[in-house]
Amino acid sequence: MALIIKLIMTTAVLWIVMGGIFGIPLTEILLISVLLTGVSFIVGDLWIYPKAGNLAATISDFCLILIGIWVLGGLFTQLDFGEAAMTSAVILAVGEWFFHRYMDTQVFEEQASENPPERNLQTEFGSDMDVKSDAKKAKKKK
Repeated sequence: MALIIKLIMTTAVLWIVMGGIFGIPLTEILLISVLLTGVSFIVGDLWIYPKAGNLAATISDFCLILIGIWVLGGLFTQLDFGEAAMTSAVILAVGEWFFHRYMDTQVFEEQASENPPERNLQTEFGSDMDVKSDAKKAKKKK
């Protein structure tokens, strides 16, 4: 479900920015969306986010989206994608911030409840000191 939400968010933003403002065809937008969603989901959401947190994952997603749109857009068309890439990356980075919060509450919380941590508890053994008998033994030694 999270992957579908991310794909819809990415496609909607790219369609508005790249299609509406820059006139890029929908087929190229869909191809770029699928590729960016797959890579950023694996790298940013499943690898970086659990280890480094929301800010690091959002920054990495921003960089990945910026470079990805610039490179993929240049491969499909001969247009300069700098402005489209920057605009899309900023908008998607804001969306990623909230998407990571969703991932934290819905995806990673469900995984934690399905796989509870192994509890490796140890019992502590000790003996209590008998203060009265120790005091009697000390008097006898004197």
